[in-house]
Amino acid sequence: MLNLNHVYNYYSTQIMPTRGNQRPQSHKKDDLKTVYNNMVKQNQNSPFYKFTFSDANQVYAIGIKEAALALEAESKLLGGDSNDLAAQMKAVSDNENVVYASLSGSSASDVPENLSVQIDTLAKGQTNVGTYFPSGESSIPQGEYSFGIAVGRNQYTFRLKVNEGDTNQQIQRNLATSINENNIGVKASIRNNRVEGTSALVLRSEAIGKPNNGDLFFQFDETYLEDDITMLLGMDNIETAPTNAEFYINDTFHTSISNRISLNHSVDLDLLSTSEKPVHVRLVPDGNKVADRMKEFLDSYNQLVDISRNSSNQKGATKLFRDVTGIANRHKVALEDAGLTIDENGYLAQGVDTDPEKVKNLFDEDSSFRKDIKRTTEKMTLNPLHYIDKVVVTYPNTNGTYPNPYYPSKYSGLLFNDYS
Repeated sequence: MLNLNHVYNYYSTQIMPTRGNQRPQSHKKDDLKTVYNNMVKQNQNSPFYKFTFSDANQVYAIGIKEAALALEAESKLLGGDSNDLAAQMKAVSDNENVVYASLSGSSASDVPENLSVQIDTLAKGQTNVGTYFPSGESSIPQGEYSFGIAVGRNQYTFRLKVNEGDTNQQIQRNLATSINENNIGVKASIRNNRVEGTSALVLRSEAIGKPNNGDLFFQFDETYLEDDITMLLGMDNIETAPTNAEFYINDTFHTSISNRISLNHSVDLDLLSTSEKPVHVRLVPDGNKVADRMKEFLDSYNQLVDISRNSSNQKGATKLFRDVTGIANRHKVALEDAGLTIDENGYLAQGVDTDPEKVKNLFDEDSSFRKDIKRTTEKMTLNPLHYIDKVVVTYPNTNGTYPNPYYPSKYSGLLFNDYS
């Protein structure tokens, strides 16, 4: 009887490739049906072989299949034909002092191919600057005062005690500290004029853009408070009123309450400065992301080389080595042009001058290199038994078209360690 626990544990611990090369493989039903039909078609014209299902043969054959699957998966990711375009691209602008661009999602398929941005105004918050007082003097009489501020629909009242000898800047700083500790949506600070030796209390709204319920984020009303110090400090002086960002994207006018714009949930644009002429944004291969993807690809490729070089007891290992290294040798010039090198043992390595754009072109879906990888890995995954030692028992009847259904099941039997 088949010992399934033993089979599963053996396969998961002994045969699976290194974790760094594993990626989730997803297939459509039609894809799996095509694989099965290809297996049946191949077996239809294949001799009947006799071979042993030793542990070594299973590890060797399934290792080839898993590494070949990983190699094809990594080449697809490098080519960018998956939906995860952002995995190897980045957004850049030709003037990052005006517009900073970045990919915001896992898909950048909705990013316009030609994107220009011209900024007329930036979104700003509200800033009020009080009266400048001599910093080291005492201009406010001793006593207790109130400070009332309305932020949106909320009213806040602060109590301020002025002691004898408190300087103007001490009073301003005490009030600023009290405002900041309460997190009311307004930040307070002190602005110093060092030339004249004066200082003023400054209030800034944390929000920017025009508020929905009025023209200002905060305002003052001293009529309902006794000893209100607002007018004495001159806090009703508006230095900057809230404004929206106004800009053009591909000559179409837009406004925003924020200086951070999201396009199709794919690209974020940070508006940093106004501009007299358009700034252009485009997608380019990300060198760091391409390098990470390339490492996974090289690991999968070199794993196949390792399998062939470390299986000298298998006569088919020489054939495996030729098939694997043949991919690189046939495209040696293009690989070297992209910054990849091949050593004397057939291993691929990434050079210091790897060009992300050339790597992207090298792995494009229609490139001859990519097609060569797909053709070779399909052969390996379809029939890894091609590379093990075997003896021909009978040759196929080439006059007939009836497929032998037992060959596909014999292939799937490689998933098991033994039968009992």
